[in-house]
Amino acid sequence: MNAAPAVPAAVVLVAGVALAIACILATTALLLDIDVRAPRRGWKMRRLLEPERDLAAALGWSWRRWCVLRATLIVVALTLGVMSGVATLTLVLIGAAALGFRYAVSGRAARRRLRMERAFLLQMSVLRDRIAIGNQSLDTALQDMAATAHDGLGTVIAPLSQGGLTSLAIVSVAQRSRSAIVEHACAVLLWSRTRSLDALLAVFDDVLLPVGEAQLAVEEESLITLTQQRAVSFAMAALMLFMFLSVVRVASLRHLYETLQGTVVLLVALAVFTGLLALLGRLTRVSRWTRWDMARMAEQEAAHG
Repeated sequence: MNAAPAVPAAVVLVAGVALAIACILATTALLLDIDVRAPRRGWKMRRLLEPERDLAAALGWSWRRWCVLRATLIVVALTLGVMSGVATLTLVLIGAAALGFRYAVSGRAARRRLRMERAFLLQMSVLRDRIAIGNQSLDTALQDMAATAHDGLGTVIAPLSQGGLTSLAIVSVAQRSRSAIVEHACAVLLWSRTRSLDALLAVFDDVLLPVGEAQLAVEEESLITLTQQRAVSFAMAALMLFMFLSVVRVASLRHLYETLQGTVVLLVALAVFTGLLALLGRLTRVSRWTRWDMARMAEQEAAHG
């Protein structure tokens, strides 16, 4: 009986590397909430960069600091992978450095953003009282709010105290915050600047404050869900890492993972782990708020004003 022809080692290796890259790309799409079924017309690199900018802003880090840190982690992971001599482990370490760090700090970023949004809405309530009781104009009340605000809002609302056009300052506040809730409040403020005092107070009482509180409530529930998702994911990753480190300490098993057969085993384990993360993300997916194009809205308000 003739034996079945063996698959060339190069074919298996290329297929394995392709599988590892596909797993990393699938995890990237999951973490960045990219709809891979969406049409590619009009696709821009910005769709990948915007979530990164949002996360850096939520952590209070500059974009440059965020990029340098991410690049440093990837270089360190690449160096460790090359030193290990296991090609698949190199890909796994690079993927962990590129995506694992982002996933690890996203919980802290979400909590910090929620505190900022809560403080901002509190200032909106104070702003409403300044206008209604203190008989201040919206522009004056905004400047006073920026001069006295604390709770980590100084950097976000600083443009309001720097003079110049108030409409441009409101747009700058929304862009600095990179928060859908703050952007919605700024959009309401921008729209209400050209309205009467009664209309302005009605907007605060009927739209800005109640909608903002409802959004905060949803954000708090979402944070609980995401915290549970991260806890399960970290437990799974820690278990996988512990099992792998325990195995590679044995010399014979370490040599196995340096062979083609060992590479295939690692790739299958990586594919299973990525599939579990993807399933967990689908089960606990949280809806995202609509974002506002504040610059365009300011132009439209100026044209109609």
